[in-house]
Amino acid sequence: MENISGRYFDDAEYQRRRILVREGMSARGLDACIIASPENIYYLTGLDHQGYFACQLLVLPAEGQPVLITRAMEKATVRDQAPDVRHVGYTDGTEPSPGEVGEAPLVESTWPVTMGAPTREPRRRPYLMPSAAVSETVKVLRDIGLAKAVIGIDMNSTFLPYSIAEGIMNGVPDADWQQLESLVDDVRIVQSPAELEMTRQAAAISDSMMLSAIAAAGPGVNAREVMAAIYDAMFRRGGTYPGFVPLVRSTRNLAHEHGTWEDLALVHGDLLFLEMAGCARRYHAPIGRFVFIGEAPPETLKVNAICQEAMMAAAANIKPGALAGDVYEAWQAVLDANDLSHYSRHHCGYSIGIGYPPSWSGSGVPVGLRRNSQMRLREGMTFHLMSWLLGSGIGDAFLSDTVEVTASGCEFLTKVDRNVLVR
Repeated sequence: MENISGRYFDDAEYQRRRILVREGMSARGLDACIIASPENIYYLTGLDHQGYFACQLLVLPAEGQPVLITRAMEKATVRDQAPDVRHVGYTDGTEPSPGEVGEAPLVESTWPVTMGAPTREPRRRPYLMPSAAVSETVKVLRDIGLAKAVIGIDMNSTFLPYSIAEGIMNGVPDADWQQLESLVDDVRIVQSPAELEMTRQAAAISDSMMLSAIAAAGPGVNAREVMAAIYDAMFRRGGTYPGFVPLVRSTRNLAHEHGTWEDLALVHGDLLFLEMAGCARRYHAPIGRFVFIGEAPPETLKVNAICQEAMMAAAANIKPGALAGDVYEAWQAVLDANDLSHYSRHHCGYSIGIGYPPSWSGSGVPVGLRRNSQMRLREGMTFHLMSWLLGSGIGDAFLSDTVEVTASGCEFLTKVDRNVLVR
């Protein structure tokens, strides 16, 4: 689907996405929204780079051309990847210090003494240092007639610092500022056929990465060799850097929930945890497996069978119209039937798609298949479906795969063997 614009998806795909977001804006009474997350900016414009470590904002008005505000040095990238937006670049220069712009004098100390004991007394809010990103955004909002508009702002984004958000809202005081919440995410959570093709490509890469990791593992093998095999397969199979570093842990650091490899050799009897995601055009397809080093404990066959049964029960409930909470309960019911009612998880999966570091599911807590969730599943959603039994009392097992909600139910996109794995 290569395109003269330099973006992967064709222009009609981006127009479709913007129409859907603008329909959501209209329902909320928003005249414009300010978007900060790199996932949502990529979704709506095609901008795919690593410059989001500095402030970048997308102003999407209800009508008219979107405006992308980035550092000025990103000009060529924006030109090639997002040619249908107006680009406003800001400089990295400094502005006058507070003492030079007529600010109130600084307080020498905020530690007064009350009844002989020092106490912290908040005298005023911290001074917001001048920011070129803020001043350019304020100017844009005024220039396109939004000085008194109803504007949604992406306050929950990891990538919108307080000082930037506060500076913008202070600079346009007559606007009616609203929390954007998950407006864009709620559109992006359902993938188009073109997006699903990217997720399928990512899933094929994930399978290759997992098979390479399993093949590399064994007694005496350093965990870094397993990680090297994963990265080698990732890039040779046509993937790009994922939003989250592959997780490779052994018995000694197994409980480090989001930790990864250490410079340690695997030993006989180790339990090797593998979780990773191939990435194609920023679309992710996670997969996870346990590998037993040398031999598996006697109880492993039974606990892995329960783990598989629970995963398949959850998958059987994944279909358009189903509630996410019911998917979780189907998973939990299998555990309850096997005398594991004492064991539960915070979810049995979560939504996936576009991701940038540091996450393959977007910033913030993932949208999960959680107990009591009233989220209704729709065709085109994709999930990282997970079945964990760790510290359950009857042994350890772990399986996770990428699945797609299809018109007829649930399709597994990652396919590596789900039986007990020993190396």
